[in-house]
Amino acid sequence: MVAYWLGLLVLILFLGLFPPTAPWSERFLTPLVALVGGGVLLMRKEAAFGLGLLFWGLGDLAWTLEDLTGWSRGLYLEFPYLIGYLFLTLGLLKVSASPPRLSLGLLPLGLLGLLSALQPKLGIDRIYMVWDALLLLLLLPRLELVFQKGPGGRALWGVGLLLLLVADMAYAFLEAAGGYPTGHPVHLLWTLGYLLLALGVLEERKVRASFLGQALALGGLFLMPASLVNDPSPWEVRVLALYGGLVGGLGLLYANYLEWHRTEEKGLRWTRFLEELARLSPSVTQTLSPEALLMGALEATRHLLPTAVGLEVRGRRGLVGERTPYALTIPLSGDAAYLYLQGPLEESIPPGFLSLLGERIRQVLRQVEWGTLALTDPLTGLLNRRGLEVELPKLLALARRYQVPLSVVMLDIDRFKRVNDTYGHPVGDEVLRLLGRILKASVRQEDLAVRYGGEEFLLLLYGAGREAAKEVVERIRYRFRSQRVDPVPYPLTLSAGIAGGEVPENEAQVEECILKADYALLRAKETGRDRVTLA
Repeated sequence: MVAYWLGLLVLILFLGLFPPTAPWSERFLTPLVALVGGGVLLMRKEAAFGLGLLFWGLGDLAWTLEDLTGWSRGLYLEFPYLIGYLFLTLGLLKVSASPPRLSLGLLPLGLLGLLSALQPKLGIDRIYMVWDALLLLLLLPRLELVFQKGPGGRALWGVGLLLLLVADMAYAFLEAAGGYPTGHPVHLLWTLGYLLLALGVLEERKVRASFLGQALALGGLFLMPASLVNDPSPWEVRVLALYGGLVGGLGLLYANYLEWHRTEEKGLRWTRFLEELARLSPSVTQTLSPEALLMGALEATRHLLPTAVGLEVRGRRGLVGERTPYALTIPLSGDAAYLYLQGPLEESIPPGFLSLLGERIRQVLRQVEWGTLALTDPLTGLLNRRGLEVELPKLLALARRYQVPLSVVMLDIDRFKRVNDTYGHPVGDEVLRLLGRILKASVRQEDLAVRYGGEEFLLLLYGAGREAAKEVVERIRYRFRSQRVDPVPYPLTLSAGIAGGEVPENEAQVEECILKADYALLRAKETGRDRVTLA
C-alpha cells in the first residue's frame, strides 16, 4: 500500500513542477512515450501491442508537426491511428479471457463512448469513438482475470488501455464543445496510458507487476478526476474521468487485496507442507516400508499441489498413488523420481519445491535403509532380535486396540547341523534363505517374522488363534518340504511349537508365550521332528 501512496505523491509533484497545460508536454512527451514503448515491445517480439503503440505515436507526432508547421491536416494523417487501432484490436484478441463479472462495472464507459460518437462535429473521429467502445467491450473479459489471479502485467496494460480509451472519448466531447484545447489535462491520460500499456505487456511475463508500474497505475487512475477539478470541461468529460478513475482504481486495489490474500494462504500451505515433511520419519510407520513414507510425502505435497495423485521413485522403491501422463521430475540423486498430477499444471510451481521434496525423500529413504540394516537379518531379510524389540510394541498396541488375538510360533530346521557339516556352510546359508523367502510370502503385513538365532525362527501372527496359526505353519512346512536345495538329496523338514492365541496384555505375556512355544518346539523334536505341536 505504501507503494501506491508514494506513486501518487510522485505524480502530484510532477504535476506541480510541470503542469498539464505545458505545451511541450503534450507535443513531445506523449508521442515520445508511445514511440519508445512501441519500439521496446517490438524488440521484445510483442508485435501486436508494439505496432499499435508505434502507429499511435506516429499519429501524435504528425499532429505535433501539424501544430508546429501550420500544415493543414489531411486525411492521410489519420492512417497511423487507424492502423494502431487495428493492431491493438489484434493484440487484445490474442489474450485469454474469462466471462466478465466484476469488470462489468466499466460497461457504462462504453455507453458514454457510443454517446460521444453521436456528436455532430466529429467527422472521421466518429470511427475512433465507436472503435473505442468496441475495444472496451473486448477489454472487459480480459480484465476479469486480474480480479481472479491478482495484479500483474495484465493489470498494468489493462489500466493503460483504459486510460487511452477514456482520454479518446473525452476528446470527442471536448471537440463538440468548441474544439480540443491545447494543453488540456486529458493529454496526461494519453501519456500515462501509453506508458502503462508498454510496461504491462513487458511485465505480463513476470509473476507480479513492478513497484513503478503499480504506483503509476494507481496514481494515474486517481489523478484522472483530480486533473479536471479546476477545468471547465463538459459534464461528460468529468463523468468519464470520475467514473473511470474511481472504478479502475478501486478495481486495482481489490486485485491487490486478492493477491495479498492468496499470498497469505500460500504461506499457510507452505507451513503445513514443511511441518508434515519434517514429521516424515520411519519411526511413525508400523513397518520399515518405503511405500508408507512415500505416501506421507505425497500427502504433504498435496498442501501445495492439490492435484498431486501419485509419487514414484523408480527402480527399487515402487509407486504410491497412481501414475498419470502429467509428471514432474523430482531431483533425486541415484534414482528417477516423479510426481504425478491429475491434469496439466495450472499454476507455477513454488521455487525450490521439487528440490526440497526430493532432498527430504532421499533423507527418509536413507533412514529406512539404515533401519533395515540395523533391524533385519542380512542373510534372510527377516527381522533380527533388535528388530523384534522395536516392532513388538507396535504390534501389541495394535492387538490391544482392536482386541484381536496374537499367536506365537517357534520354528526350527530339522537336522540343520548335518547339512552344514556334510555340504558346507554356503549350502546351509541357501537353506536359511529359502526358509526366509517362504516365511515372507506366508505372513501378512501386520505379522512379524524374525530370525531368532541360528536355524530358529519366530513368527508373531496378528489376529490368529492357535488353530489358525497351526494352519499357517502347516502350509509353511509343506512348502519347505516340497522344495530342494542342491546338492542336498533329501527333503528338508522343520518342526514348530505354537503358543498364545489370546489378546496380549503386555510384553511380559508375549515373552512367556515365546518360552511356551519354545518348549512346544522341543517336544516336537523329541517326538520325531517334522511336526507342529501346540503348547
